Amino acid sequence: MLAMFHFFGRRSALSRGQRCLCRMGSVYGGGAMAFDPMNAPVSSSASVVIQPRQGGGRRVPGQALFWAFQSYVLIAVACSSFFPILFRFQEHAVIILSVLCVGMCWLEKVNPWIRSPLDLPLWLFITWVLCTVPFATDPAYSFAEWKKFVAQAGVFYWSLLVLHRRRQENLPQQILWSLVLGGAVLALYALVEFVDRGGTWKDRFVRAQAFGSDYNWLSTYMVMTIPVIGSLIVLGRVAWIRGTQLVALALTVAAQVFSYTRGGWLGHAAQGVTLALIVGGRRLALAVLGITAMAGAGLLVASQAGFQTDTVAAKTVDTRLAVWAIGLREMTTHPIVGIGYGNNSFVKKFPEYSLEAQTQRPDRDRVIPAMHSTFLMVALGSGLPALLCFGWIFVALLRRLIALPWVVGQGDPFTVMAIGIGLAVIGFGVRNLFDYMFMGSLAHVFWLLAAIGVTVTSPNWRRLVTGRKVFGRQG
Repeated sequence: MLAMFHFFGRRSALSRGQRCLCRMGSVYGGGAMAFDPMNAPVSSSASVVIQPRQGGGRRVPGQALFWAFQSYVLIAVACSSFFPILFRFQEHAVIILSVLCVGMCWLEKVNPWIRSPLDLPLWLFITWVLCTVPFATDPAYSFAEWKKFVAQAGVFYWSLLVLHRRRQENLPQQILWSLVLGGAVLALYALVEFVDRGGTWKDRFVRAQAFGSDYNWLSTYMVMTIPVIGSLIVLGRVAWIRGTQLVALALTVAAQVFSYTRGGWLGHAAQGVTLALIVGGRRLALAVLGITAMAGAGLLVASQAGFQTDTVAAKTVDTRLAVWAIGLREMTTHPIVGIGYGNNSFVKKFPEYSLEAQTQRPDRDRVIPAMHSTFLMVALGSGLPALLCFGWIFVALLRRLIALPWVVGQGDPFTVMAIGIGLAVIGFGVRNLFDYMFMGSLAHVFWLLAAIGVTVTSPNWRRLVTGRKVFGRQG
């Protein structure tokens, strides 16, 4: 995957240089070509800040300091999101900061609403789930879970507002750096703890796990972090920075491997195939798919020799299939409004599958007391309309981040970041097919990445940032 990112970056550098020469000729030579700030060259090491002022707005004392403070908190939230023990503090801080941001926008006479391609599916999902709450098995629980989702989505809109009002060229990259730092620290902790507990490469009886949670959380964090590191390595121009990024990549990959979580591995397989399709087309994608299949076959062969037998065991697959069958049958009974939003709605509807009720059953006959799939949980909890809206969120985001068909001229630094975030979104989506991972600080990381991706692919934001930079050089 990293090699394909490098190939992608080399083509990006060529296209940036060609565009730069064309612009120089048009600006200084007075030719027929018009200056296009959308294609202005961007240096990954420059720090260009446009003061947060829009047409029709007014200056407010301390506004630059206010938005700078918000951006620093945003960077801190990104790094601390890898430690679920801090989640409640983050949640309350984001709510308070969002209110302050709206107040500042009111003083500046600026509209705080930043339009995005996620607005329609996201608000349709929020509205529909709220409408299904009265029909839930436990309405109070489902309403509480709905409020949690709304608070998590608030991270997206707060981040989007701060990024657009601050308008600092390297702020998106700084936030990604902060995410990488948090992911690398978590990976280092997980590896040290894994070795200390006697973990081995021979089987997964001991698994690397995240601080304050488990191996499922660790695997999901790594699924979102590794593609981001790859994009930053492509953009890196300083040797020691790239070396640091390579160390972070090695730590996160090792943590992912020793989490022994097959859903996470499948997420990376989907990312690899997608990246191959973007960079080299269908032939390279098929080659990557073949290599992935060979790796899976190799794991099966190793299990016959006594290695990784628990990793390839089908018992967790069987338990998922059993609970999915129960959920799908119930969905046919409540296809429109579901049984109630929330991961615990399943066991509230079927108390006979609670852990306490199954203590007397043999292990092979026990059913896990949850859907173990975010998408199925949404469909069972709030009906098929909610599932369509939820899937629409992912599709709308990916359409914004990964423009197809791909052409060489799109390889600017912002697009490289968008591709890395797009791959993270794909891996996160695959991961949520097999577990309920769209919660807590994991959701915070997702919404932060979504806000960065929407920002760096915004024509208005690019025009303001790159236009100011080029005009400054002319003066």
